[in-house]
Amino acid sequence: MSLVRHANSPYWYMSFMVNGKTVFRSTKTANKVLAQKIENETRKQMIEGIHFDTKEAITLKEIIDIHLSTRTESRSRAQMLCHSYKLLGFKKNNITKETVEVFGFEPSTPFHQLTSKDLFRLMMARKSEGIATATFLHELVFFNGLITTAKQLGYRVPDIDIKAFKKDQKIKQGKKPVRYLTAEEEGRLLAELDPNKPMHGFSPVETQSSETRRIRQDAFDFVIALLDTGARHEEIASLEWSRIDLKERTIRLYRGKVNNESTLYMTERLYDVLSRRSQKKDSEQFIFTNKKGGHRNYAICGFAAAARRAGIKDCTFHTMRKTLASKLVRGGLSISDVSVILGHASVATTQNYYASLSPAESSKRAVALLDK
Repeated sequence: MSLVRHANSPYWYMSFMVNGKTVFRSTKTANKVLAQKIENETRKQMIEGIHFDTKEAITLKEIIDIHLSTRTESRSRAQMLCHSYKLLGFKKNNITKETVEVFGFEPSTPFHQLTSKDLFRLMMARKSEGIATATFLHELVFFNGLITTAKQLGYRVPDIDIKAFKKDQKIKQGKKPVRYLTAEEEGRLLAELDPNKPMHGFSPVETQSSETRRIRQDAFDFVIALLDTGARHEEIASLEWSRIDLKERTIRLYRGKVNNESTLYMTERLYDVLSRRSQKKDSEQFIFTNKKGGHRNYAICGFAAAARRAGIKDCTFHTMRKTLASKLVRGGLSISDVSVILGHASVATTQNYYASLSPAESSKRAVALLDK
């Protein structure tokens, strides 16, 4: 007999174990005979569900395709494509776009048959490939996303607990110093991105095609926008003219990642950039566009090449966001104000990343107080 009753409820509760897990729920009846029948039927259904899974199976490639089809934002999709390629056994060189073979799984592998052992093999392979822990953690997040999508669609899923796997394998991203551009590095980068600078391998500026000129000018203007707003790539890439007020010099910036909105004031150089672009728009909707007139895609090659020419290492679009934050913190702006500008969901996030950049200023204020 596995029925129990609580003093504060008229109903019988069933209590039993199936596959090592305790089931405890109300039978919704005060009739003990009926409650026992409900308990017996529930137990039977759960046991049958474990041993005879009737959910439809799906292959790894199929669930990846479905998962990617639900992600349309350019930056997020670009990262996910990279993870999906590697799970399927290849990756593409960022510069040459050539295909390189890496460890992965057969595309036709039934998704639900993957196990924690397979993830362990994946982890060891990534280590031998020289992949950083942070990058592998992103790959695990992507894999967990596949599991969530498959569950939502009613497909069979692997019996893998990603959180437990990370804990068991002691996979933890170490905290690194914030990588931001110094004033000198920022100057060198912008000099290399300057659309009027003659470049090796390009025809003279005055004879370049209009499309080449547009691409170079866009790259320069885009980086200025990132540097002076601290926005994420996708926030500026999809920014619309309707959110720009040149008269008030403000930008209403929607933060899709954290689902909030900020109103930012423009710096002088950003105002100059947007004023110039408003005189000759490539699109009535988007400030930065792709060839088809849609919002700008995630195109890193030109930017990465400029950074290399400038002798700057470990520089991505996100480094521009960190550069603004570091300027503000080191300049004495409060962490809470910086958090608002960056659009973080919590001040704790800003504190965790950037508070260490202002100890000298805190120490100066402390000494000034003590010396009074």
